[in-house]
Amino acid sequence: MSKPPVTARPSRRIFTGSLLLGVPALGAFGYAAQTGRIDVLTPLLPENGDLPGIPGVLHEGKPVEGLSRSAFVGGVTLLNVWASWCPQCRIEHPELMKLAGRPGIRLFGLAADDTEANAGAYLREYGNPFSRVAVERGRIYQKALKHRGIPQTYVFRADGSFVDKVTGELTPQNIAARLEPALEKAALPNA
Repeated sequence: MSKPPVTARPSRRIFTGSLLLGVPALGAFGYAAQTGRIDVLTPLLPENGDLPGIPGVLHEGKPVEGLSRSAFVGGVTLLNVWASWCPQCRIEHPELMKLAGRPGIRLFGLAADDTEANAGAYLREYGNPFSRVAVERGRIYQKALKHRGIPQTYVFRADGSFVDKVTGELTPQNIAARLEPALEKAALPNA
């Protein structure tokens, strides 16, 4: 006597368990996005992320410094990820120039998928809003920040902890709706 063929049937318990596991995960992500309390979902700055400044670019008459994890400590900081070839980055540049003169925040730049020559030429021609700026090498920052798309602006507290990000170019509307609330939150002590 031969055995009957084994047919695969979906297990209701496995499906239900998978579905139920997904719901808390989505809920936790929403909670983390609103409160910033789940560290696993919070982007971190890379420990080995020392990047030199862009040669020939000045800030307040001095050669611009590059990026490091320790540079983010000491004041509310915006990290703008941009590129010289990016049309949206060109749209937001006047807003970055305005933000650069605003007291109480530091504006850092990270040129992604760009070259030092192109990024430097762009900043020399249109003005450098960044007190620190570097060209991404090896996608260290982009991986650590789980970065996708250009431009994006990340907001950090004075202790270097991540607060929020603004996706897309900084327009007056986007600044009022997204960036201002993030800056207010960044100014509060880290709870």
